[in-house]
Amino acid sequence: MTVQYVDAWFVTSTCIFSCGLTTMDFAKLSRATQIILMGFTFVSGITISTLPALVIKTQTHKSPQGTTVDDDHDETHDENNEELPISNFREQRNLPEHVRAQLASLPTPAKLRYRAYIMCILLILGTCFTIYTSAYFAIGGRIHRRYKPEDLLQGNTSVNPWYVSFIVTVTGFNQNGLSPFSDGLSRFVNDVYLNVFVMLLVMSGTSFFPVILRHVVFLSRILAPWRHKVIFDYILLNNHRLSTLLFPTLQTRIYLLITTILYILGVTISLILDFHSKVVAQYTPGERFLIFLFQTINTRFAGFQTVDISSFAIATLLVYLLLMATKPQMLCGLDELPFEIYWLTLEAQEEGNTEAKSDQNFARRLSSTDNRRLSIAAGISTDTLPLKTMKQFLRRHSLSTKNLARKEFSQHIIDSKSSHKRSKRLAVLRIRLFFIHFLRSLIKHSVSFFILTRTWLFVFIFLICAIEYRRMAPVDPNITLLKIIFEIISAFGTVGLTLGYPNVASSFGTVLSPASKVILGITMLMGRHRGLLASMKDQEVIEYSAVNVLARRREELILQFDRSREARESIVQGLDSSSDIVIERF
Repeated sequence: MTVQYVDAWFVTSTCIFSCGLTTMDFAKLSRATQIILMGFTFVSGITISTLPALVIKTQTHKSPQGTTVDDDHDETHDENNEELPISNFREQRNLPEHVRAQLASLPTPAKLRYRAYIMCILLILGTCFTIYTSAYFAIGGRIHRRYKPEDLLQGNTSVNPWYVSFIVTVTGFNQNGLSPFSDGLSRFVNDVYLNVFVMLLVMSGTSFFPVILRHVVFLSRILAPWRHKVIFDYILLNNHRLSTLLFPTLQTRIYLLITTILYILGVTISLILDFHSKVVAQYTPGERFLIFLFQTINTRFAGFQTVDISSFAIATLLVYLLLMATKPQMLCGLDELPFEIYWLTLEAQEEGNTEAKSDQNFARRLSSTDNRRLSIAAGISTDTLPLKTMKQFLRRHSLSTKNLARKEFSQHIIDSKSSHKRSKRLAVLRIRLFFIHFLRSLIKHSVSFFILTRTWLFVFIFLICAIEYRRMAPVDPNITLLKIIFEIISAFGTVGLTLGYPNVASSFGTVLSPASKVILGITMLMGRHRGLLASMKDQEVIEYSAVNVLARRREELILQFDRSREARESIVQGLDSSSDIVIERF
């Protein structure tokens, strides 16, 4: 097999960038080459590639004198005298010996930072290898039990089922989509068990990994001894500022929700447009649903194929383009801090205003604000651009929600029933205001993302078309604009899905010129590192310092001790009063 240098570079790049597009048949490469490429895929995956940053931070936090890479140091804090304020506080409170021992067992801020980074590394590695091991034995065991050697032929040689499992596990978890067979995974299209495990593997390495990792941290915190729980508190509070694989709770839910919506969209459109397509006509309705589900999930990330998607309807392929181009990780960059600060400020301002102004003045001001808002709404021109209209619509609803919140904060609550209703109304208003804030941020970031990134994609598409124009349709009907766009978006989305070329087992890029292959490689590089600057900016500052986390942990322990002591005293007083009553009766 003759390999050109540009093809060798392209295949290596696709493994490093976790894409999966190839310009030569991966299945025909030697075992040694395949294993080396799997090593590149493993090291450059979305999980393992984040560990060097954690290792560097771990080294810098070994000692207080180390160079810090974040802003997690209190200026008034003395590293050499960390226990002095705590000791004084204990003496003032006359704490018992066992409480003092618990407080003394807590780590220092420097040790807390160091242990938090070590724990992040261990949890990420442990979670990854647990998924790897489970998928490897599940897929390998299934292939070993069900398929005969003649069912696993590649050329004239039968592939070992455990080697098949190794390739599929590594490439599936790391979004690569490479297979030891020239026909991909098409021979397993009827195997429900295998398809389900491959889909779970792909989602575990991408969509579900932040969710899985966060729950692993929660579970570890529950199982950890008391003195070590503060380590997991520090990790959960700082989440993505420690590791890009950890999202805050709200962002994790948004990420999971949007990913699920995209999955449902892809499957629904495929079922509507291609349920009776000739490429799936030979399969039962249940198998067709499985095929569309498998392709939708792999269109989002890995790029495995069990059928030839080039025969799907154009509208379905356009939906696949949308799925490849959209990554919900971008939505997790939403900064909650401005919203939280504004909500607290709004509450404090209105509580202060209530003391100085009467409810009548507030109602008059609210009425004038509503009238002004209505006049603004009435004065909006009907020929406003849709995007501007949406911004104005969200702004009006934001003002309305803020005014309602001010009204709730200004009310005086007497009974508990009214207080409960007020809390419910405030919770609804808070969710509504956050949703508006989220939509406004989404519009803002979407426009900037489109301008800064998508422009380059258009340039790359134009360049490839300019390079290949002598060979494109109608000269060669199999080299079309749609295939070029699909290949570019697949490279940018690091998916690896391709519309292919007749009698070519590798990607459509195989038949393109070397210059076009270089452009595809650059596109993969851009897609692999999109959002890198934003994630690096998030990790420049630690939001919850180790000093504050430890102080809160100490206060919680002391408060718990005070409550238990008060409970014991009340029980003793109750027993004393009961004994006095009994004595009086006698």
